[in-house]
Amino acid sequence: MFTKRVQSYIQIKLEEQKIQQDETIFKQDGQFIEKKQARELTKALRRLANETAKRQIVEAQLRQKTSEFTAILQALPDLYFRVDADGTILDYRPGKMPNLDIHQGVEQSNSLRECLPTDVGDRFQQAITQVLATESSVSFEYSLPLLQRNNNFEARLLPLPDQQIIVLIRNTSDKVQAARIESDAKFRTIIENANNVIFALTVEGIFSYVSPNWTQIFGHEVADVEGKSFVPFIHPDDVHICVDYFQKIATTTEKQDAIEYRIKHTDGTWRWHTSNSSAIRDVNGNILNFVGICHDITDRKQAEVALRESAQREALLNRLSNQIRASLDLNYIVETAVQEIRNLFQIDRCAFFWYRQEAEVPYWERVYEAKSSLLPCLLNYPEATNAEIELIAAKTLNREIIRINNVETVGDGTAQLFLQDFGFTAFMSLPVHTQSGEIGAFSCGSCSGFRPWLDNEVELLQAVTVQIAIAIDQAKLYAQSRTTAQTAQDKAQQLEAALLELQQTQAQLIQTEKMSSLGQLVAGIAHEINNPVNFIYGNISHAREYTKDLLHLVELYQQSYCPPTPKIHEQIDIIDLDFLKQDLPKILDSMNMGAERIRQIVLSLRNFSRLDEDGTKAVDIHEGIDSTLLLLQNRLKSKPRCPEIQVIRDYGNLPPVVCHAGHMNQVFMNLLANAIDVLEESFVISHLSLLNNSKQMTSPQIRIRTFIQEDRVIISFADNGLGMTEEVRKRLFDPFFTTKSVGKGTGMGLSISYQIVVQKHGGQIQCISAPGEGAEFVVMIPLHEQAST
Repeated sequence: MFTKRVQSYIQIKLEEQKIQQDETIFKQDGQFIEKKQARELTKALRRLANETAKRQIVEAQLRQKTSEFTAILQALPDLYFRVDADGTILDYRPGKMPNLDIHQGVEQSNSLRECLPTDVGDRFQQAITQVLATESSVSFEYSLPLLQRNNNFEARLLPLPDQQIIVLIRNTSDKVQAARIESDAKFRTIIENANNVIFALTVEGIFSYVSPNWTQIFGHEVADVEGKSFVPFIHPDDVHICVDYFQKIATTTEKQDAIEYRIKHTDGTWRWHTSNSSAIRDVNGNILNFVGICHDITDRKQAEVALRESAQREALLNRLSNQIRASLDLNYIVETAVQEIRNLFQIDRCAFFWYRQEAEVPYWERVYEAKSSLLPCLLNYPEATNAEIELIAAKTLNREIIRINNVETVGDGTAQLFLQDFGFTAFMSLPVHTQSGEIGAFSCGSCSGFRPWLDNEVELLQAVTVQIAIAIDQAKLYAQSRTTAQTAQDKAQQLEAALLELQQTQAQLIQTEKMSSLGQLVAGIAHEINNPVNFIYGNISHAREYTKDLLHLVELYQQSYCPPTPKIHEQIDIIDLDFLKQDLPKILDSMNMGAERIRQIVLSLRNFSRLDEDGTKAVDIHEGIDSTLLLLQNRLKSKPRCPEIQVIRDYGNLPPVVCHAGHMNQVFMNLLANAIDVLEESFVISHLSLLNNSKQMTSPQIRIRTFIQEDRVIISFADNGLGMTEEVRKRLFDPFFTTKSVGKGTGMGLSISYQIVVQKHGGQIQCISAPGEGAEFVVMIPLHEQAST
C-alpha cells in the first residue's frame, strides 16, 4: 500500500511540472501572435482556463497526497532515498533511525555509492541496475560496523518512472540478535541433552571444546579434556585412523565417510564410537579448527563380535563336518581340528593324544601339537609329556572334562608344577570316545593371564569331539570295506601297468632303432658329402685368385699390343671378353655361396645325427632347433593347398645346456613335425569354411621362443592352428593316442618326447591350447644335469 502511494505522489508531481512548462511556452509565443490570430488566441485562452481549473483540482489532490506521503515518511522508521539510474541522490529523509555516519555522508556527497563502504556501495549499484532492468523491486541484507559492533540492515529498492528509484533502508540488528540468541539457546539445550558428544579441535589436535555430556558418557571432567591432545584418549591402534581422517578433511573439500575408533573411559574400559567431522575455514580457506560429533556404538560392536564368534564356531563345525565327508584321512582331520581349535579360541597351545590300547602294553601318545612360537615344543620333552598324560589320562578314560580357569587353584601339586613350568594359566582337556572303542583327548592351554573357559566354548569343543569320533569310525569302516577291493584292484592295475610298459618299451625300441639307423645313415651321408664339398670350397678361393691374375694379364696384353690383330679382335668379339671379365668373378662367388650352403646342410645333418651318442654334454639348444628346421625346410615351403609356413625365432640368451643332445633333437623334430601337420590341416579346413565370405585367412605360423626361468631352460613351440579340445589335450602324451588318420601317425611321438623330457632330463612338458586358439608346447628342462631314471 505504501509503495502505491509513493508511486502516485511522484506521478502527480511529474504532471504538474509538465503543465507549468506548457504555460511558460504559451506565454512566450503569445508576444508574437498577430491580430489576425485573435480568434485562435481566444480559443486557446479558453482551453487554458479549462486546463487551469483542472490543474487546480490536481494541485489540491497533490497537496492532499503530499501531506499523506509526508506523514507516511515521518511515521516510517526507514531511511528514504530517491535516486536516479547513476545512484545520484535526488531526495533523502532519515526516518526514525538513530543518527548514523551515513547521514554525514549524504550531506557531503550527491551519490549513494560514495557515502557507503565500497563493498556495500557496489551491492547497491548492482541492485539499482537489477531494478531498472526488471522494473520490479529488489531486496537484500548487509551489515555495517557501527557503534563498535556490526549492525544488520535490510534494503529495498522500488522502481519509479523516468529511471528513478526509491531506496528504503531498515535496521534489523535487534531482530537478528534476538533470533541468534534464541537459536543459541536452543542449540545449547540440544547439546546438553543429546546422547552424542560434540567437540572442536585445533589444527594441532587439541580439544578447544567438548560438550558437557562428555563427563556423563566417558567419566572425564570437561576441564580435564579441554586444552589436551585427543591422542591420549584414543586407543593406540586407532590413533592413525583419526590422524588420517583429519588429514583427508584438511586436504580435500569432499565429504568423508564416518570413522570408527575406541575412546578410553575413566573406569579403564574402551568404548567404541563413530564420528563425523568437518573443517571450519576463514575467508582465505585456511583451517581455523575441526568440529565433529561422535556417537557410542559399543553395544553394536559387542553384538557384532558375539555374532562373529558364533559364526566362527558354526564355521568350524561345518568345516570339520565337510572334511569328514570329503576325506577319510584320519590324520589329516585330527591335525586340522587341532589347528582350527587353537586359531578359533586364540589359545597358545592345542594338542591331541591317542590311547594306543591295541599295543601289547597300552600307552598314551601325543601325535599333533599346534602352539605359539614363544612356547617350547612339548613333543621334545618326555618329562613334560608324561606329566601331561598323567594329568589327563584318568579323566579321559572316565569320559570326564578337565576345566581349569586358574592354575593357581589346582590342588594336585604335580599337575600344578607341570602347568606352571610351561607358563599355562588356564587348561582344559576333552575326551574322545568312538563306538569302535578308540580313545583320544584334546589338550588346550592358555598363557595370557586369567582366561575363563566359557560354557559355549566347552559346548563347541564337545561338539568337535563328537565329530572327530564319527570321523574315526567312518575311517575304520572305509578302510575295512576297501581292503578286499583294493587287493583285486592292485592286481588289475599291475597287469595293466605291465601291459602298458610292454607296449611302451616295444614302441620305444622300434622308434629308437629307427632313429639310431637314421642317425647312422645321416652321419654317413654327411661324411661322404662333406669331403668333396670341402675340396670344392677349399679350391674356390685359389680359383678366384688365379682368375684375377689371368684377367689382369689379359688387360696388360691389350694395353701393350694395341690394336690387336684381326684374329684376336675377332676372338674377343666371339667370347664377349668384357662380359666375361664381369661375370666370371660373380660365377665364382655363386659357387662359393653354394658350397657354403652345402657345408651348412652337412653340419646340420651331423648335428642332428647325435642320436647314437651316449651320455650328456653341454650343447647349444638353438643349434639343435635350427638343424631340425633345416631338415624340415622342404615341408615349410608353400604347396598348392597351403602357403609357406612362417617360422619366427624368438631366441633368448641361453648358455650351453647339459643334456642328451640327440634325444632333445628328436623332441624338437616330433613337436615341429606335428605343428606342420596341424597347420596344413588347419589351412585346408579354414580355406573351405571361408570360401563364401570375405574374411582373410591368417598365414600359417610357428613361433619358437627360448628363455631362462630361474634354473630352468624354457623352449616353447606355438602355432596358430585350429587348437584342440580339453579332452584331446589331456590325452596328448598317452601312448598310441593320435588324432591323425590311419597310416599317418603311430601315437608314440609325443609319448616318447614326454619320456625324454621328464624321465631322461627331469624336466616338464605341457600343452596350452583351446579350440580356435592354436596350440603351444612348452618344454622345461634343468639348466644343469639331473639324475635320469
